Amino acid sequence: MSTRRDALRLFTITAAVGRAAASPAQETKEMGDQPGHIHAGPAIKVPVPSRPTFFQPAEFQMAEALSERIIPRSDTPGAKDAGVALLIDKAIVANSSLALPCRAGLADLNALANNSYGANFTALTEEQQITLLTPLSIETDSPLGKFFALFKDMTIDAYYKTEIGLKTELGWHGNTYLPEFPGCDHPEHHS
Repeated sequence: MSTRRDALRLFTITAAVGRAAASPAQETKEMGDQPGHIHAGPAIKVPVPSRPTFFQPAEFQMAEALSERIIPRSDTPGAKDAGVALLIDKAIVANSSLALPCRAGLADLNALANNSYGANFTALTEEQQITLLTPLSIETDSPLGKFFALFKDMTIDAYYKTEIGLKTELGWHGNTYLPEFPGCDHPEHHS
């Protein structure tokens, strides 16, 4: 062995082979796009509900429209493409303290749309929706401003938990094994 790192690699590989031999029912494989990354067992996929459990149908349509105004489709998919409204629904079910602010906020936003344009939020054009939401993004002390800030945070959080947000938009490739870490290449940081 030339280095401790080589010894550690040999130990890791030996341990992985030992686990596979001791438990043949448990699959051990190397991830194709992550060389050197050992994964024991089948991949676990977290289920996302196919329909909302908290939102009523009209609220869900409004949540989709609102999240799409926050992260619209451009050269990358938008919030609706990523299923953000379903993830927000799931978050509300998991944290009941979000239920009242979200339900009341959607109702208040719909009332504002009706007062301003004589139609529900989902019936407005994209430009009308943006015109309605722009002041809310600034007035963070008003009830609607607080709701918009909450919903915006939930939208961003949900979007970047999805494959579309992580891989397509951010280009994340997962935790990858680095055989060597070269460190900082700034001359002033070399000793």
